[in-house]
Amino acid sequence: MEQYKIEARPLGEYQVIVLGGGVAGVCAAVTAARQGAKVLLCEAMGCLGGTMTQGLVPQMLDAENKGGLVREFYDALNAKGMTCPRQGARVTPEGKKLCGALIDVEGAKVYFDTLCQEAGVEVLLYTRVVHAEVHAGRIRGVVLATECGNFFATGQVFVEATGNGALAAMVGLEWEIGKPDTGEVQPASMSVQVVGLPSDYNDTSTGDDKTAYANMLREHGITVSSDQVAVMRLPSLKTWLYSANFSYHVRPEDPFKLTRSTMDGRKECLETVRKQAQIDGYSALWAVDGCEHIGLREGRRVRGKYRLTLEDILSGARFEDAVCTVRANIDIHKLNTGDTVGTARGYRTRPYHIPYRCLLPQGVENLLLAGRVMSGDFYAHASYRMMGDMSATGEAAGWAAAKCLEMGVDPAQVNGVEVSNFMRSRGYEI
Repeated sequence: MEQYKIEARPLGEYQVIVLGGGVAGVCAAVTAARQGAKVLLCEAMGCLGGTMTQGLVPQMLDAENKGGLVREFYDALNAKGMTCPRQGARVTPEGKKLCGALIDVEGAKVYFDTLCQEAGVEVLLYTRVVHAEVHAGRIRGVVLATECGNFFATGQVFVEATGNGALAAMVGLEWEIGKPDTGEVQPASMSVQVVGLPSDYNDTSTGDDKTAYANMLREHGITVSSDQVAVMRLPSLKTWLYSANFSYHVRPEDPFKLTRSTMDGRKECLETVRKQAQIDGYSALWAVDGCEHIGLREGRRVRGKYRLTLEDILSGARFEDAVCTVRANIDIHKLNTGDTVGTARGYRTRPYHIPYRCLLPQGVENLLLAGRVMSGDFYAHASYRMMGDMSATGEAAGWAAAKCLEMGVDPAQVNGVEVSNFMRSRGYEI
């Protein structure tokens, strides 16, 4: 590999630097800052929230048994009328407000901004890590590429929350991706928000509903790459999320594939909506907004002190250093065009723990993992990758980072039982 000299201006010294501003990164940054740490949060896009906001996935699955920042998030958006149930009206016939799972994306963006500002987190948008300076197994600082030039920031503890493991790859950590026997990865997706569906239409609430919707389109000569169509009424009750695109074999280390899949997916979404508008009863259908970033279900999974496995999630494994309990089943979408649309793949999980040790990578002493980069195999990842669980890993990583500063130790020396106790105190079911 060619070596190039990067000139970077000094940005400052921080105690905790979090790379990646998705739900896991936000939770890590806010938690560390609330514990008194000086925190820098870097996000490559123009808003916080990651897959929820940029990827138009406006639901935090497996969140029902979560407390802490997950509950704060829902309480705040519920109070503003920025959520709605997965299907049906937002109020009961008696006019009582129903707390819901679907989220107003613009409301979530502003909420995450405000949450970070109130906690004292210094946020840099449009900022991507491009180099890490490592000495004797420790990260000393990172080079950050911004629209204003390159900057170098030093830190004591770092949190890898990029989703695709960009920082982990830079520092040479061991990682894996894809199904172990074939290397196939879960499909990527592009979605759009639409208006103009019939006013009494709610959503495709089951797999059969999604297949039926795709079959309806097929009867009118419209085929979609996912073989299913997911439609969800959003909190405004006048817009719907519309998802009919799958892009196969998209890996985070292939920039050309990422680009082509984004362009092709965007085109398919728009063309599908415009074609459906030619069907009787759908003439008002129109796409009004699309993803800012292609939705990647799978990125690099970094090898940690513990690797969560299929056996763990089928047996309902329990750990004394648990950061949360996962109740989600395995969710593996089509891996290729001829694959099954069934996502459980014949497996049924039992509620299991994510241990703190999965957030501790092998190879770098002052780094924590948060979000889907955490250590686990292909099947375990297909269950725990839900936003409710990934938010929990972020909150746990943020508290552990602050504990490192307090004690003058590295993340592996933080007592995992204390991390678990903190998460229990925050209302997480463990």
